[in-house]
Amino acid sequence: MTKPPGVVLSPWVWQSSDFKRKVIRITVSFDNTTKALTGASVFRDATCVYTKVYLGIGADNKVESSPRTFVVPAGTTNLSAAKLSSVGLNTIDEVLALQITAGP
Repeated sequence: MTKPPGVVLSPWVWQSSDFKRKVIRITVSFDNTTKALTGASVFRDATCVYTKVYLGIGADNKVESSPRTFVVPAGTTNLSAAKLSSVGLNTIDEVLALQITAGP
């Protein structure tokens, strides 16, 4: 499916690599019509130095205190729509409005 410029279609993927080119990634699935999140999966190469994905920042303006921090074990871990909602993420627009960072 070809998408018009500026249109985000499901799934949406964000990925970062460490200095060894090992990756950590979040793939967010959502309804293309309503933009409601239907779930996500996070993936980390076993030797990637990054172990967390931070969405947004905390009240102190620090990434490390974000209430939307996901610990990513090696391999793939699924995140339900309910889990995402529990940290205030209900639509893809809410995800896209946040700074996304990988870290230890």
